[in-house]
Amino acid sequence: MPSRRDVLAGLSAAGAAGLAGCSGGSFSPGRDGSTEWPVPGYNVRGTNYARNAAAPRTKPSERWSAKTGLAVGRIVVADGAVLVPAADALYAFDVRSGDERWRVPLKPYGVAVADGVAFVTLRDEPAVVALATADGSEQWRTETAGQFGSAPLPAPTSDVVFAGDTTGRVTALSQQEGARRWSFDAFTGVYSLAARGERLYVGTTGGTAYELHASGDAVTPVWRRKIPGTVRGLAVQNDSVYVGAFGGGFLRLFGGAHAGRTAWHAPDAPTVTDAVVFTGESVLGADGGGVAAYDADSGSERWRWSADGSSAASAPAAAGDTLYVGVDGRLRAFELGGGTGVGPYRFGAQRWSYDVLPRCVAVADGAVFAAADDVHGSPGVVALE
Repeated sequence: MPSRRDVLAGLSAAGAAGLAGCSGGSFSPGRDGSTEWPVPGYNVRGTNYARNAAAPRTKPSERWSAKTGLAVGRIVVADGAVLVPAADALYAFDVRSGDERWRVPLKPYGVAVADGVAFVTLRDEPAVVALATADGSEQWRTETAGQFGSAPLPAPTSDVVFAGDTTGRVTALSQQEGARRWSFDAFTGVYSLAARGERLYVGTTGGTAYELHASGDAVTPVWRRKIPGTVRGLAVQNDSVYVGAFGGGFLRLFGGAHAGRTAWHAPDAPTVTDAVVFTGESVLGADGGGVAAYDADSGSERWRWSADGSSAASAPAAAGDTLYVGVDGRLRAFELGGGTGVGPYRFGAQRWSYDVLPRCVAVADGAVFAAADDVHGSPGVVALE
């Protein structure tokens, strides 16, 4: 198994860029049944795509299910545990059996794991808390300027964890003791974070994207760019930043010396919640109207699967050749290439569906983990394999 640092920093290697007939690209099934999902976006780049992870491609069976409070943040899976941020507590379940390992009565917003520690941002108080993943014991707690609208993000190249709050303050804290290393004012509430090397990308509720040079002890702004809507998702690959904006579609921005210049804009892309999926060749998202995929280089639409818009979509997650998302009232698995066909007229796009509508999903350990309001009659989490 790769190291935790490798997983967190994991490069989402580019796949073949060309279309396969009328499909949305060429993908291979994942075969590694021991993968983790340690941060909400799978890795610090926010790709939401575990290329090598094994996951159910045909109708799954239930490995286990467990009761929780209402899920308020995205599931992460690390150190043999499934962590569920819920309205009443942060829950930890054994990844194989579903037995509850521990619960801590915080009111979490989001959680991310690195090196045996779960970093938690809170909804009811302006603080970041570090908990041991083994038993939930508190390691440190640091107060901040405001409450949180983003999950924390462990840095890929230093021993800090980034946190962005509703006042617009981005803070770097030491992973070991929670000491402040630096802070940066993004002016409006921070909603999205992603990183590549020493570059940190920030998306705000006021519709601004930033690139910061963030070393262990200092931060320097590189560029900022106005976005048409709240920045709901960020994914980073090499020198490109893929943005999902509320009501503003998808954008590809050039980073670094190109200072946030727009490479393309797809204004009709889904209004994503919390995440876009970046596979190296495609950018995908979902909303109540369905699922859509765009060419990562050109921004042209590759395929679309339409829903009636009667229910919101969850943040998506992808593994191998399959996309998992709660949409149109059910958890659904789609072929990443979109099957065959033209536009919304697809054959073979959907692999399977399951009768639960998740708030969030994650893929790890050969299974899909979904937190939903109704798992066998009450809020909970289910593992499908």
